[in-house]
Amino acid sequence: MELTQTHLRYLLAIYDLAQTTPGVSAGDVSKVLAVSKPSVTRMMGLLMERGLLVRERYGKVFLTDAGVLAARDYQGRMERLRELIPKMGLSLSEEELADTAYLLAAALPEHATSAK
Repeated sequence: MELTQTHLRYLLAIYDLAQTTPGVSAGDVSKVLAVSKPSVTRMMGLLMERGLLVRERYGKVFLTDAGVLAARDYQGRMERLRELIPKMGLSLSEEELADTAYLLAAALPEHATSAK
């Protein structure tokens, strides 16, 4: 499933939050990503259209099975990229490293970042 860098940020934030609390709210994601609640609500709608989230009562969202699998896959890619990028000799801050990893995880084909 093709996701953009922004989709990944939100999906992985929701996945991380879901590890400690079953239902995730727009406010929870807003705080973690330091973005507005309307931005979160819009992105949650897009992720629901892709079948990665479902919304239940009181606005809480839950990852679907497909959402969990996608999040785990992309989290693994992110971890591998965060290890590989510094080996390229690039001098990046932690924030720049994370931004670059999100960008590459979204842009590269799955086989390019799969574990060998």
